[in-house]
Amino acid sequence: MSRSFSRDTAHSVSPAEIDGQLERIFKSPGFRNSQRLRRLLEFTVRCVKSGTTDQLKESVLGRAVFDRGSAYDPRIDSIVRVESQRLRRNLEEYYANEGRRDHVSIAFQPGSYIPVVSYAVPEHGYQREGDESERGASDLSPQTIAVLPLDNQSSDPEQEYFCDGVTEEIIFALSTIPGLSVIGRTSVFALKGLSLDARKTGLRLSAGTVVSGSVRKSGNRLRIFVEMVDAGTGEVRWVRNFDRVTADNVFEIEEEIAQSIAQVLQKTLAPTMSRRFVSGAPNMEAYLLYLKGRHEWNAMSLEGYHSAIEIFEHAIASFPSYAALYAGLADAHSHLAVWGGARPREAFPKAEHAARQALQLNPLLPHAYSALATSQAFYHWKWEEGTGLAKKATEMEPSYAYGQQVYGMCVLARGQLDDARACFERAVALDPLSQRANRILGWALYLERRFSGAEKWLEAALTFDAHSVQTRYLLIHVYLNQRRYDDALNLARACQTIPPDPLSLGALGACFGYMGRKQEADAIVARIAALADSEYIAPLAEGQVQISLGNVDRAVECVGRSLDERTLGAAFFNLDPMFDSLRDIPKFNELISQLRQ
Repeated sequence: MSRSFSRDTAHSVSPAEIDGQLERIFKSPGFRNSQRLRRLLEFTVRCVKSGTTDQLKESVLGRAVFDRGSAYDPRIDSIVRVESQRLRRNLEEYYANEGRRDHVSIAFQPGSYIPVVSYAVPEHGYQREGDESERGASDLSPQTIAVLPLDNQSSDPEQEYFCDGVTEEIIFALSTIPGLSVIGRTSVFALKGLSLDARKTGLRLSAGTVVSGSVRKSGNRLRIFVEMVDAGTGEVRWVRNFDRVTADNVFEIEEEIAQSIAQVLQKTLAPTMSRRFVSGAPNMEAYLLYLKGRHEWNAMSLEGYHSAIEIFEHAIASFPSYAALYAGLADAHSHLAVWGGARPREAFPKAEHAARQALQLNPLLPHAYSALATSQAFYHWKWEEGTGLAKKATEMEPSYAYGQQVYGMCVLARGQLDDARACFERAVALDPLSQRANRILGWALYLERRFSGAEKWLEAALTFDAHSVQTRYLLIHVYLNQRRYDDALNLARACQTIPPDPLSLGALGACFGYMGRKQEADAIVARIAALADSEYIAPLAEGQVQISLGNVDRAVECVGRSLDERTLGAAFFNLDPMFDSLRDIPKFNELISQLRQ
């Protein structure tokens, strides 16, 4: 049985267990001779235990851990970043070997100085590194492929984008081959910088074939090394060097590499493959901008979506014929609407316009079909058309994990719960380390009232971003439906932000309402109303509080406004347990009947 992380934080992992885990780690080969790493790990974990994680900033760590003094400037001295990366690698190595059966996990997400302390519990799903003995290599399918990020072996940091670009092109090319499953970008890029052999990588991602390589630049010469390995046996199936000058068309290089790998797979794994692989980027600058925009979008925050829009719009101004930029822009606008970062009646038309431009420029772009499906289904309520577009995207690129999620949402809105869950489960299988994929599966199980399963998958999503406001918001409502009011309240308090996130603020008010703390709930409603005087606030922010207080008329009014404004969540009001107390109210049923027209 595989092991995965249950997000029981330091508040549920006892101090004694945490101290014992630190002692075990400090005795391991990767830590016992490194005072720096021990001090850094001990200081950061102590801050988590004491609730003072606001201290975990680069400037503070430089002075408190590395004795850099009051004049320390992290812009000049990179010791904190360097040692933090080394700490993360050494922890990964520890849990891959001597610590693989430890029941307490301490891990750092890339770019974060806040450790995630959790229990590692047996459960089916995410394959934790180091579980080789619990799952046989013979179980891995060679038709499931993981393309690892190419290693940049040059001193030029800009070369990282080229390495990522080649990796993305290979993933896209292989994703179009019928009969193959390609692990999603989020999952493979989560392993970037880790020293794992093909067998461990395959077991961790449930992939029977692993593609990896490196890029070395010397002067104006590029040498790109790529190999394909059988993860079950460790046998190298194919290896090749590509020698080029930097003046060559980089997209031709990417396409050539992707085609070479595809041809090998065509002969060995998928003999019916007959697709062409074409990159639509006009040049490297345009492609790098696209990657940067998608990187911000993948941050899965309102700030990230706003940043992605800015990057995509800037790129479109310079490269108006590059279809992928418009698809990325459409996705960013849609997600702003989904999470209340923009008025849906303003954001969805922008998303639709961008998606149609993408399809006009490149009618063979799967991402554009899924982007257009979102606006057609959830803005226009054209369910059949939206579902058809989403399905087409998955047919064009079967291993497109986000496409599976969009398709699943379309069929879920039509009440096809089993079909939707199958889509979301496939998305997790394609991209097991994706916060988005784990979260949406948890949300779907919540809608099915399978609250234990929903909790499991939402906690899994939090292992990839312990501070995700949106994921914690969903988990709060799972707890409320389980009548775990104290847990819901603690989590709601923990995810309050400055400035406040309206939906999370409303969730806090709902906790007060269900606990009978009317005065505090009313105060939250007043705060939400004050926010609405200066910015767009999704009606559900107030609506969830009114439901908890039993204010039926006000709650139904919020439902009506949600439907009128075309919030995406409104498409699921007929399924959402949050609204169960309103189901005998004629006005509520009259309102949600609009969804079936």
